Amino acid sequence: MSPVEKVRSNALRLSPCLLLALALAMHATVQAATERPQLARDVTSPCPRSQPSAEWRLTEEKQFFLHDPPNSFTGLYRTQGIATDGRRWFFSWQYGLEIADESFRSVLRNSSFRPPKNLVPGIPASLFARGLDHIGDIDYHNGIIYASLDTTQGYTDGHVALYSASDLSFTGTVFDLKGSPANPKNDVASWVAVDATRNRGFGKEWQRGTTLNVYNLSDWSFQHTLTLDRALERIQGAKVHGVWLYMAADDATKSVYRANLLSGHVEELFRLPTPSGKREVEGIAVRPTDSSNGAREECDDEDVDLYVEVVVDPDHSGQDPTNPHVHVSLYHYRSAARGD
Repeated sequence: MSPVEKVRSNALRLSPCLLLALALAMHATVQAATERPQLARDVTSPCPRSQPSAEWRLTEEKQFFLHDPPNSFTGLYRTQGIATDGRRWFFSWQYGLEIADESFRSVLRNSSFRPPKNLVPGIPASLFARGLDHIGDIDYHNGIIYASLDTTQGYTDGHVALYSASDLSFTGTVFDLKGSPANPKNDVASWVAVDATRNRGFGKEWQRGTTLNVYNLSDWSFQHTLTLDRALERIQGAKVHGVWLYMAADDATKSVYRANLLSGHVEELFRLPTPSGKREVEGIAVRPTDSSNGAREECDDEDVDLYVEVVVDPDHSGQDPTNPHVHVSLYHYRSAARGD
């Protein structure tokens, strides 16, 4: 008699009460295994959990100096935000936008600056006259650059201005940006991020908090808040890829985080380098690798390159635009799981 047949034969000789008890015990075991959280998978997402933060590796640093070439202000035009359409790079500074090619060579700008006060802003005159004088981190989708726009007088008048990605012209469309009813206008426009797959936009107040603002992408009207499982502060830029929101923080540790947009789970991915002098973390860009595809993008949460801007002021000059040592470091990170 085979082992299986022996088990079956012995089971037939058990009393009905014992059989019932065994059946209930087996059901409870199966149910417990089914309900037990799976540590390797986000219980609210079809995608497996990623590897720990040590899986991200710094592969390159590019430096854009304000005065290289002399009086060019190359780095100045890249001090706030960064985005990409996969072929070109889009940068922002306080007063305007720039397009750069694949090799980061400047192609077009919609603003200019020459000291001491020769400023030509890329912000429309009608908005600039209202005190909207600060562009933060930006995002790109379907031929449009979404620019966060606010006033430096208190940062309490957040807007999203839409620009054409082909020539950096203002499209004439601008949306008032409000956060939750509990905190509607307190610095909600340090950055904006587009989630085109779900027709949503994201933002967050700059101060410490556990919520993200979720907007309707069509008109940037407030939809709801997403609660995070970790408080974050001083987020200067963010981008969506798959089910994750990647964020660059000018906090005490100068960290890059990501939040799961289904569960609210937050991970610290890595901490940025610590060059001498004063440094300020700014925008972030997320660029899928060539191996990504539409069918897998939802779960290929590690199949991306991250680019993070940091303004470095070695002399503690207060980011003096005449200081030749002030520059923007663009750090390129890649998942170590994919190698170099």
